[in-house]
Amino acid sequence: MKIKVMITDDQRLMREGLKTILELEQDLTVVQLAENGRDALDKIAEAQPDVVLMDIRMPLMDGVECTGIIKKQYPNIKVIILTTFDDDEFIIEALKNGAVGYILKDLSSEKLVGAIRDVHKGNSIMQPEIAAKVISHITGYNPAASETKLIEELTSREKDVLQLVGKGLSNIEISKTLYISEGTVKNYISNLYAKLEVNDRSKLTLYAIENKSM
Repeated sequence: MKIKVMITDDQRLMREGLKTILELEQDLTVVQLAENGRDALDKIAEAQPDVVLMDIRMPLMDGVECTGIIKKQYPNIKVIILTTFDDDEFIIEALKNGAVGYILKDLSSEKLVGAIRDVHKGNSIMQPEIAAKVISHITGYNPAASETKLIEELTSREKDVLQLVGKGLSNIEISKTLYISEGTVKNYISNLYAKLEVNDRSKLTLYAIENKSM
């Protein structure tokens, strides 16, 4: 079954260009295009995408607000933020609103396609450049469970996995880095959710960054 993608961007050329790129892939299909957050919300119920590529700066409703609404109404839909390098002031808010990651608009088509596939499988995506900006601009974000005692309850291997999640690595990349199976990585991440009292990958990523587990 193909991965259904919705593209939300206020630039027509960007929307149509991304659509052309994605539909070259046999396992992807673009089910809807939207020109701003409000337009996306009007169309999303009918489109029922698996993944939304979401621009940040748009008229009427920006990508940060739209992401929050989508995640409340359609928690199973994955949102990837499309950003330029100077959008860092929006990074934390969009992640807090449930985005599963950030990718820069100048990303290669091959990596964009890989990112969509990764988030569809439950991974988070954050390029190293974006992760660095999150660290340098994070100010006052406190996950509900960001207490030192919770970190101390983690095993050394769980801390290793948390550190790599904070760097934006996918499950496959973590498995290769730690020389363990992808299934074992998934088990560790489930344990981290339970122990750190978070319920999704983006919050786990923020937890890792906020607690300097990187």
